[in-house]
Amino acid sequence: MATPPDEGARPPPASAGEGASRTPRICLFSALYKPSMGGVETYTENLARALRELGAQVTIATCNTHAMAPEERTGGVEVVRLPCTPLLGGRFPLVKHDAESKRLWERLEQEHFDYVIANTRFYTLTERALAFAEQADVMPLLIEHGSAHLTMGSPLADPAVQAVEHALTRRDMRHPFRAYAVSKKASAWLSHFGIESAGELPNSIDADDFLAQASERDFKRELGIPDDALLVSFAGRLVPEKGAVELAQAVAAIAERPDAGERPVHAVIAGAGPKQGDIERIGCAQVHLAGRLERQDLAALLTQSDAMALPSRSEGFATTLLEAAACTTPSIVTPVGGTDELVSDERFGTIIPDMSANSVEVALREAARNPRRLIDQGKNVADRVRSEFSWKRTATRALVACAEANGK
Repeated sequence: MATPPDEGARPPPASAGEGASRTPRICLFSALYKPSMGGVETYTENLARALRELGAQVTIATCNTHAMAPEERTGGVEVVRLPCTPLLGGRFPLVKHDAESKRLWERLEQEHFDYVIANTRFYTLTERALAFAEQADVMPLLIEHGSAHLTMGSPLADPAVQAVEHALTRRDMRHPFRAYAVSKKASAWLSHFGIESAGELPNSIDADDFLAQASERDFKRELGIPDDALLVSFAGRLVPEKGAVELAQAVAAIAERPDAGERPVHAVIAGAGPKQGDIERIGCAQVHLAGRLERQDLAALLTQSDAMALPSRSEGFATTLLEAAACTTPSIVTPVGGTDELVSDERFGTIIPDMSANSVEVALREAARNPRRLIDQGKNVADRVRSEFSWKRTATRALVACAEANGK
C-alpha cells in the first residue's frame, strides 16, 4: 500500500526537468456534478476550486444529466459535459458513444493532462476515465465516497443493484489506478471489493466562508415555526439511505405523543428525491419540506437550526455534516462513513445506533430536554472543523498523491 501523502507537503511540479515549472493540468472526472445536488458533486466542485487556487489547471469531466451546454468555463475551471442516458432520476447516468461524445473525448485527449482523478467506482464514466488515463500513460487516482452498498430501499431491487455495483467495480479493476477515499471507513470499505486504499483525501470545508455567505431568510418566520420550538434540519438527497423519512416519522411520533412540558420539535427538510412523496404522506404539520436550497439559504437554515439530523445508512464523509459544524450546529448522526472523524464522541454531537425512526425520536426528545448540551456540542464541533478540515489541506494532499502515483 502506498504511504498516504504528507498533508503539510508543498504541491509538486507537474514533471521534472524542462516541465518542472509548468502548471499541472488535471482532469477531474465525476459522473454527477452541478446542477445535481449531493456530496460527490460538492466534493468535486470544492476540490477543483482548491486545486486551482494552488496553481493547477483543472477540467471537470461529467455527465450531461440536465441537457446543459457541453462546454463552459466557470470560476476558472473548465467543465466538459458528456452525453449520457440518465437513469434512476439522474442518479445513475450511462455515458453514450455517439458523435458528440467522440468529439468531446477527443477534446479531452488534446489537453494532455498530467494527472487524472476519478470520483466513485460504480459509474460507467469512471471506467471510461480509467481507460482514458491508461491510454495517456497516466496513473489515475480513484476516490471512494461510500461505506456500504448502494440501496434503493427495496429487498427485491437491492440485490440486483449490488450485483451491478460489483460488476462495474470489476470493470474498473481491469485498469491501473491508485485508490484513495474520503474517510477511513470508506477506505476500509474498498477492501470488500479487493481494493487496497493508499489513504484518505477527506471531504473538507472552508468553514468561515460558508458561514459568511448565509442569506437573510428567516425559516422559523417563513414556515410558522414557534420561537420556542426545537428546529432540526436535514439537507441532502431524499433517497432511502439518507434517513429523511425516518426523521419525518420521528418528528410525527413526538407530535402525536408529546412529553409533558416538552418543547415542540419541528424538522425542515431541504432537498429533493424519490422519497419526497413518502414524507408528504406522513402528513405531519411539524415536518416542513423546503425543496432544494441554494448554498446561501442552506447556510442560513443551518445557522438557525438547533441541530442537524443525518441518520444515514451509508456515507462517505457527508458535506452537510461539515456545513452544520461550520455554523456551530451539532449533528445527530449514525456511526457510518466519516461521521466519527468529526463527531467522534458525544462532546461533538449525538451518535445514535441506527437510522430507525425510534432511534431518531429518542435523540430528538433528549435534545429538546437539554438545550445546553446542544450549545456545548456546537461550539466544540465548530472549533474542530476549523482546525482539522480545510480544502487547501485536502487539495495539497491530492497533488502530492498524484505526483507519487506518477513517479514525479
